[in-house]
Amino acid sequence: MGPGGYPEARLEAPGGGFFPLPGGSGPGSASPRGGRSGNRGGLADKPPVTTSREEQGTGETAARPASALSPSALLGAPDRRAAPAAARPATPAPPAAAKTDWQTLAPRGFYARRGQRLLSFLCVLAGLPAALCVAAPIALANLILFRDPRKVFFLQPRVGQRGRVFRILKFRTMSEPRRSTFDSWSAGEDVSRVTRFGRFLRNAHLDELPQVYNILRGEMSLVGPRPEMIEIHTWAKEHVPGFERRLALVPGLTGRAQVTQGYAGRRVEAYKRKLAADDEYRIRFSLAEDLRILAMTASWVLRGRGWSWRALDEAQAAAQGADAEAQRDTG
Repeated sequence: MGPGGYPEARLEAPGGGFFPLPGGSGPGSASPRGGRSGNRGGLADKPPVTTSREEQGTGETAARPASALSPSALLGAPDRRAAPAAARPATPAPPAAAKTDWQTLAPRGFYARRGQRLLSFLCVLAGLPAALCVAAPIALANLILFRDPRKVFFLQPRVGQRGRVFRILKFRTMSEPRRSTFDSWSAGEDVSRVTRFGRFLRNAHLDELPQVYNILRGEMSLVGPRPEMIEIHTWAKEHVPGFERRLALVPGLTGRAQVTQGYAGRRVEAYKRKLAADDEYRIRFSLAEDLRILAMTASWVLRGRGWSWRALDEAQAAAQGADAEAQRDTG
């Protein structure tokens, strides 16, 4: 009982102890006479209320005075008023993209480990004198045509084995684009940019002759998937699932896709066929397969089909057929 015979108004706090309600007459509150009560069991004698810092993400327990508690804490609810931002649940990060298992995709055996590299190196060394004899007049013609020694050759970053980027070397066959190379390719402006002499070089595959330098550096081989521009490779990965499987092999001067379908252009169907051809080459990877593709390349070059648009024409025909069928279905 409080002074004057009135019952004490007290609220039990979490962790023990009692707190007087405002205006009450409990221990430690003002007495009707204006003094302090003689009861020594007030707030000053009670141990501080302990709250767990696990709510704040620290995993520790520390003392907090009752005056620092919010009204909700006094009623037994968790005190989240002073919880730091670290206590708020963070938005989960998106799962990382699955990495390509190159070891599983790569061919096995001596020819894959050493044989193809040895074959490419020996063939380049044996044919180097003849290559230089052919390359010299081509370089002179480009110098006369472009009137700039810096435009005789063309250097461009390409995506190589397992995504490593290297700079490919070619004879220049096109005039400078009015915009980026990728935008020009996307708009189908490559045909109009090719010079007459450049068209001859492309049909004969002679524009690729300087890439013997890339072969000697170990960045390419005689046979393999043709390396793509970085932007084109990114575009193809977005539209053709599994397109990065081609990168399990060393890129080649020529390849199965080049001698079976030719230039692809910006057509999803053509790039799907390119991936299928390169997948078949990867599965059948062997010395016999490389020799067969080299023989097909020689026939392809002699017939002047180096810059063949067969794949692009077939893709356009397939797209037109699909559009016609869709119109018949809607009609």
